[in-house]
Amino acid sequence: MHHIGFRLSDNPDPEERLEEAALWKAMHDHYGPDRISPLLSDAVAPGDWVLFGRQKGRFQTGQEPVSDDLPYWNDPAFLAHCGRDFSVVDYEGLSVAVERLHEAGHGAFLKSTRLKHWKAEVPVGTSAWDALGDMAYSFMDGGPHVMVQEAVEMTYERRYFVIGREVVTTSPVMNALTPLAWPTPYGASYRTPSSRAMEILPSIRDQQDWLAEAVAAEMRPEHAVVDIAMVGGQDGHPVVIEMNPMVLGQAGLFASSVQSLAAASEVLLQGFVPNPRPAFTAAADEEEFVDGDPYWADPPSP
Repeated sequence: MHHIGFRLSDNPDPEERLEEAALWKAMHDHYGPDRISPLLSDAVAPGDWVLFGRQKGRFQTGQEPVSDDLPYWNDPAFLAHCGRDFSVVDYEGLSVAVERLHEAGHGAFLKSTRLKHWKAEVPVGTSAWDALGDMAYSFMDGGPHVMVQEAVEMTYERRYFVIGREVVTTSPVMNALTPLAWPTPYGASYRTPSSRAMEILPSIRDQQDWLAEAVAAEMRPEHAVVDIAMVGGQDGHPVVIEMNPMVLGQAGLFASSVQSLAAASEVLLQGFVPNPRPAFTAAADEEEFVDGDPYWADPPSP
């Protein structure tokens, strides 16, 4: 049985700092001080520890039980339930994909397949190159691909934490929500992440729960954070916005149950053996930034 380290950050954001503290408390309560220890900021963990919490740097070390690589844009469950025109193209195919949407009267929403790299909207009457600007260099010569999707209005977003294909906990998405607000009333919804007015919409919750269960059963990974919203407002239908890796401590928790997440983390540990590896670094003679893109020297995205 491997010891667990929970890495704490020095993030000053009030919601994220509270989320981290709540999850750390729940993990400590669940495992006890003999099984789990805090890791402060940049502290180096012993090689046989399993790590949860904030990732040190941009790359995993081989001690995290869940990979941060989740190419959901290729997942049949996402593609079946995304509810909008969606494609993934390389740099050379970007202009054609955007023009195809524009010809159909739709704006385009672009997003890099590299995590937290770049995203932009391309309204009808503008071009992909207008949106890319100097970031174009980061997509050339083996850079990440681009998700090209029909721009649609999404409302009443809800986040689902799926572990072992089971929905462990869920929360409406609203920027000021934290685990202190758990549990929320059934059907609690917010029209947008910046809305402060709670609406009680049980029919929307019913539809979103159904879709979350379907995605959990059909998706390729055993674990994921699944974001679902409504297209067409209260009278519309639920769609999957995106899926993110189920890396405890990295995803926003909102008003989810940290106690449920701590208990379910046992599933994430099953069969995992830490295998530390050196962090990726660019060659010493390479610049850290090229044309404003700090990720240009990263390993290619899958």
